[in-house]
Amino acid sequence: MRKELNLAKNIVFSNFNSSFFPYKLTLAVTYKCNSKCHLCHIWEKDSEKEIGLGEIKKFFQKNNRFNWIDLTGGEPFLRMDLVNICKIIIKNCPNLYLLHIPTNGLLPQKIEKNIKDILKFKPHHFIISVALDGPPLLHDKLRGIKGNYPRAVETYKRLKKIKEKNFEVFFGMTLSGYNYNFIEKTYQSLRKEIKNLERNDLHFNIAHHSFYYRNLKINLGLNKKITLNLRSFIEKREKKFSGVQFLESKYQSLIPKYLKTGRSPLSCQALKASLFIDPYGDVYPCTLWNKKITNLKDINYDLKNIWLSDKVKNLRKQIVNDKCCGCWTPCEAYQTILGNLSKAF
Repeated sequence: MRKELNLAKNIVFSNFNSSFFPYKLTLAVTYKCNSKCHLCHIWEKDSEKEIGLGEIKKFFQKNNRFNWIDLTGGEPFLRMDLVNICKIIIKNCPNLYLLHIPTNGLLPQKIEKNIKDILKFKPHHFIISVALDGPPLLHDKLRGIKGNYPRAVETYKRLKKIKEKNFEVFFGMTLSGYNYNFIEKTYQSLRKEIKNLERNDLHFNIAHHSFYYRNLKINLGLNKKITLNLRSFIEKREKKFSGVQFLESKYQSLIPKYLKTGRSPLSCQALKASLFIDPYGDVYPCTLWNKKITNLKDINYDLKNIWLSDKVKNLRKQIVNDKCCGCWTPCEAYQTILGNLSKAF
């Protein structure tokens, strides 16, 4: 209960104009990736200068107030010390409510073993999202790897057998102009192999351009028809109330506004409730805006050394004034929804 109350307190604080330590961290642990996605070119990035386990330990020993951590990549499970990274996080962050890791699912056995090992450290709430961007042929085409679809499905099946009350797994589908017409077909393809799969087991986000994804020159094909197809699928879902479903429902309801304006529909919480750190230890407001603040080495791995700095304050002011690049990706949107609760109901 303590973790829930601490998170609730920080969410309430984020609804006001007070500066406080961010409660959410997105940490990319590696740029290595065994997919070659059409819409994401992270796999082309250099992974030789990534921060080591000792640096990660030093960081979380000095910054242990996070409630919510997303460990992303690249493919996080290509990081050989991922289990130890999670151990460090869980042991050093007493108020950690949620740990989330996305995966392409290409290494079913390794992913299953890593998850079981991480669960030994008793994370409070642990979620894995397995990327799936279409039925078999389309998914493999978009991911650039033949056989990606069956391995992703196998990963999901293996993880679904893990019966821990603090553990969840679902599919995550990134919508673009290349696959929005295949939402229902993707679900029906999955149902052939996973008989008890519910529509609520398939979650959605919108593709974005970003320096992080290295896809600034790629046509994502976003258009308002995405909303129509998504709405048709969502209307068939069983109605359940949960924190995750509330956030996803609100996120999806605001997608049309984002597609029309290209701006965040609500006041963004980057550099207030959240921040992003890349595999080199470079600190950014978020995964979309290419405004490097510092490197962890330059602040002795302690965010307090920059959090109230003029540089951070000036960047935050630009975000408040809608001068950033603009986005509506769940990495930033979920805490933005929580930071605008008066507008979310």
